[in-house]
Amino acid sequence: MIQSRKNSNRINGIYIPLKFVILFSLVHLIKKYILTTFIYKEIDIGNPTKYYENNLNFSEYSTTIKPIVIYNLDYNILDNKPNNNMDDKHLNKENLIKIKLEGDINFAKSHGIYGFAFYFSLSHEKKKVSHFILNVILQNDKLKINFFIIIEKKKTKSDIYKLFSDIMKYVEDKRYIKFFSKYVIGINKEDFNKNDIIILRKAFKEHKLGEIFILSKTNNYNHTIEYDNQNYGLCYSPPFYSLQKVIFHYNKTIGYFYTHLIYNNLLNHPLNNSNIFRMSEPMTKYPIYIGENKTYIYWDYSPEKFYFLNKIIMDWTKINYREKNQYIFINNFNNLKKDNILGYANINSFSKALFDLPLILDINENFNLFELKKEVLILIQVHIFYTDLLAEIINKTNNIPVPFDLYITTDNIEKKNYIQKNLKIYSKASKFQVLTTPNKGRDVIPCLIQLKDILIKYKYLCHIHTKKNGINEKIGKEWQNYLYENLLGNKSIIKKILSDFENHSELGLIFPEHFYASIIYAYEYKNLNWFHLNRIFDILFPKKRLKAGNIMNFPVGNMFWARTHAIYQIFDERIIKLAPEENGQTDETILHAIERFWLYLVKLNGFNYKTILYYI
Repeated sequence: MIQSRKNSNRINGIYIPLKFVILFSLVHLIKKYILTTFIYKEIDIGNPTKYYENNLNFSEYSTTIKPIVIYNLDYNILDNKPNNNMDDKHLNKENLIKIKLEGDINFAKSHGIYGFAFYFSLSHEKKKVSHFILNVILQNDKLKINFFIIIEKKKTKSDIYKLFSDIMKYVEDKRYIKFFSKYVIGINKEDFNKNDIIILRKAFKEHKLGEIFILSKTNNYNHTIEYDNQNYGLCYSPPFYSLQKVIFHYNKTIGYFYTHLIYNNLLNHPLNNSNIFRMSEPMTKYPIYIGENKTYIYWDYSPEKFYFLNKIIMDWTKINYREKNQYIFINNFNNLKKDNILGYANINSFSKALFDLPLILDINENFNLFELKKEVLILIQVHIFYTDLLAEIINKTNNIPVPFDLYITTDNIEKKNYIQKNLKIYSKASKFQVLTTPNKGRDVIPCLIQLKDILIKYKYLCHIHTKKNGINEKIGKEWQNYLYENLLGNKSIIKKILSDFENHSELGLIFPEHFYASIIYAYEYKNLNWFHLNRIFDILFPKKRLKAGNIMNFPVGNMFWARTHAIYQIFDERIIKLAPEENGQTDETILHAIERFWLYLVKLNGFNYKTILYYI
């Protein structure tokens, strides 16, 4: 009897032989594998859709800002053979470089680029290429681009007087750039010591070229230059993500302000006699996550962020420099050119910021809204708990440039009467309905209740609510304004959103990029939120499973535009019945799960989603 128990497991008071336990476990694992591999379909959120953008021409605009782009030379160019397939046999390396430079220069100038900064390497092989390419520029007056040289010493023991003789003919060219009427020489701090700079300055003076302006690149605003106290400047180029990382603490919560206020630190720079020039850096890989656990989605790069970043740089430059010396930098030219994912989005965004143009240009957008003007296909659903925001709701929805119906929920009859009275006078909606629902389920459940029987009659839905909560009252108001402006801020924004839907049949959901006060914990796969998400799926899609990723991406704040066929299943009485009683919950309820559910639903229905940033 004792021996029998050693080879058995006890389940519910009954001893079962161990071999049956092992067999049972094996069958269960095989069943689970078969279900998850061949029957159950895993739904993955994936990444937002990014759409290709065509090249725009900005030649008709003007500005006092002088953008200079770092132009990386192709040091392998002398090893490349000319294209033998070309008909013109005179297309030798010099002509090929000339053609390439001419194309790059015309492209840059059509986007408002003032000049190029060329690296000049002192290492033997690279120096030949530097000379070759710069000589092509010198010998062709048609290559009308302003330029200066960044000396790349790379620990070579080069004689500074010899260096001067190497670059003098380029410096004397009429296209060579001057800062404060002084020839600019770019350097890397690690390559030069104080004595090198003294000798270089002396060489310029001996040849009656006057003072030089030393420009050193840095990504640290505490950077100091130990060369001398004469004319120099810092080209400040921090990593993109660090511009957004301003930590805050509130109520034991840690988050990151999505802002560029770190620039204010430069106003109190320790080098009072230095000149600080600003540099921005476009990226070509999307999305980019920073951090060991790679979960911080609000560190993602986008051309829209690049636009606002450059707007701030240009405003800062105009405040701190007179028109003649309003120089800014971009690193580097290759990242401004066309890429395979977004086309010309980076350079277009930069040029719009440069010429103080809106991010959305109506004249350049192919707005395809003809069908939406023929009948009412737009449904706006708003949950109004705070009636003091009604005027703003009406004004924002009146921006919609096509017919729309307005459906509103609130929590008592007095509010309903007040809302109806004002809608009759001020709203441009084709039709409106105001429904009272219990104060239960925040904005989520009232929306499901009101639309469950009528949603699919419409093509597109915009859902917003009178959000006031946040980390604190100030941030809550800013968050609400950020969401309203990005979704309904003006006619151009709404036309762009609707046009994206109409032109891209695979697009199912559009929502703003994450607000600057978004909190870390919102993106974590918390147990209860994950439990509620799977609970919803078990009800609506019993043969589907959710796939967790690096981040819990979702429209934080629960405001968005959607194609109704991409989300209709959630408007279900079984889900409505799950709503908890109101108790001031801040997270981990079925409501918070629904907020995180939209993208899974969109993907399950075969659609994609897009994040937008038209306002900060």
